[in-house]
Amino acid sequence: MKTTGAIFADILEQAGIDHVYGLPGGATPILLDALADRKDTIKTVLARHEGGAACMADMHGRVTGKPGVLVGQGLWIATSGGYGIVESFLGGVPMVIVTDISDYNSLPQFGPYQNASGDYGAVDLVSIMRSMTKYTTFVSNASEFAHGLQLAIKHATTGRPGPACVVIKFDVSYAVCEPEAANPPLRPLAGLLATSPPCISAADAARIADMILGAKDPVIIAGTGIHRGRAHAELRALAELLGIPVATSYMGKSAIPETHDLALGTMGAIGQKAANEKITAADVLLVVGSCLAPENTKMLAPDFIRPAAQKIIQIDIEPRNAGWTYPVEIGVTSDARLALLEIAAAAKAKGVKYDAGKRAADLMKFKTEMKYFDDEVRRSDDVPLAPERVVHEFNEMATADDLVVLDGGNNRIWVTHHFRSLAAGQVFAPGGAAGVGYAPPASVAAGILNPGRRVFCFSGDGGLMMQLYSLEMARQYDVPVTFMVLNNSCLGNVMDFQAPERRVMTQYPTANFAAIAKGVGIEGIRVERPDEIAPAIAKARTHKGPMLLEFIVQDCPHFRCMG
Repeated sequence: MKTTGAIFADILEQAGIDHVYGLPGGATPILLDALADRKDTIKTVLARHEGGAACMADMHGRVTGKPGVLVGQGLWIATSGGYGIVESFLGGVPMVIVTDISDYNSLPQFGPYQNASGDYGAVDLVSIMRSMTKYTTFVSNASEFAHGLQLAIKHATTGRPGPACVVIKFDVSYAVCEPEAANPPLRPLAGLLATSPPCISAADAARIADMILGAKDPVIIAGTGIHRGRAHAELRALAELLGIPVATSYMGKSAIPETHDLALGTMGAIGQKAANEKITAADVLLVVGSCLAPENTKMLAPDFIRPAAQKIIQIDIEPRNAGWTYPVEIGVTSDARLALLEIAAAAKAKGVKYDAGKRAADLMKFKTEMKYFDDEVRRSDDVPLAPERVVHEFNEMATADDLVVLDGGNNRIWVTHHFRSLAAGQVFAPGGAAGVGYAPPASVAAGILNPGRRVFCFSGDGGLMMQLYSLEMARQYDVPVTFMVLNNSCLGNVMDFQAPERRVMTQYPTANFAAIAKGVGIEGIRVERPDEIAPAIAKARTHKGPMLLEFIVQDCPHFRCMG
């Protein structure tokens, strides 16, 4: 016989999931007890808040492609943890949540403390979870738990990834069962996951190749599906084969290094002018792994993408995404990597009839004219600091091995527009929900999962203030995260939409984050002048553990950053 906790650990090991993030409570400490014997295969990470734990689990899914596991008590997972779960749900990131209804002493009908059974006097946890997950199951015995966990892993990773949840009754944590005697018998997880992702047909690949080869000014738009499908090499190969420029969505940033000759940068209002101009002028748009959401298309501006004048080919692992926001010439349900491979093979078979090298040379000239990542404000000597200058100085010192994590708020706009990524997959950009405060805990997870690589966490003062416990987590786990705090003493993105004389609930006294970091035991440096930026970043680059750099920046509106 095996306890539910042992079954939990067994299934995680079968799935190759090696980290669990959470804050124990309710029935979950009993489940976690089994992990005390699996320290060599499953690492547990104590977050200091369920919201942070959920962001860490989300980052785990982005970094590894496997679900991050989030564990904690039901009410707080659904409320505090929902902060990161909705990012996973809307951003297409695999996550598995294990939580409970806290029906103490089997008294859910009588409203025990913290009950979430959905009875009178309780919160309906299952309904809450179903509203923000791909799959939620409510289990009442060990057999149901085992099958529910297996299916949660399957749902989280199959098709468009996302969060899946197993909700247990309190007594399930104590239950035991014989896996072979479960109903139905519990079989190895591999058999549930041994399914190939959807793939483009040869006929569709040939049609798309014909359209691209016959196009005068084709452009590829690469979305977050490139990251999820680990399709960076295939994207680059197709672009180089045909000399096609590549723009990315916001969440697709760094799908191709923005230093590449064919890269156009990020599209949309906060993107590069080069990307936007080329997209509008294109006769054929090959959209891979992006649903062309309003944020990326200037709120579906009719003069940006023009279906009446352009042919749109849209490839997505979720069939509902193709043709969702714009009508398409061809819509294909496929894994991004497999689709790009097949289209490249079809194009090679038909023969490339133009000079890809000349296309690339012409594009380089065009990007110079568009001042590609060369806005004059990047060299500003203003005090307080221009946020663009901070990003520029960081870009000058960054390496291809660095990981960059963005937060919600204006900081992500400055970095998206001004940081020129050096490697594929370098930038992690929350955008499913883009909650302010995502980056600090997510950066700690990125550091845990990438030993030896430095993580640069960009956030505003508002976001870091929400997640100060992340500094302590970084110290506890000794991860090489540099917290890059753009401090302008306001909730900038909100304040940008308020008249100067009518600002309400968006301004406050300047916090001293460098001093806070030192109080936690992390080295902190406050930077107030342009000539102090580079030395501070240089010191962070050689620092072995976590560090915080606080930049006192202007409270300038993000509108000046529009592409």
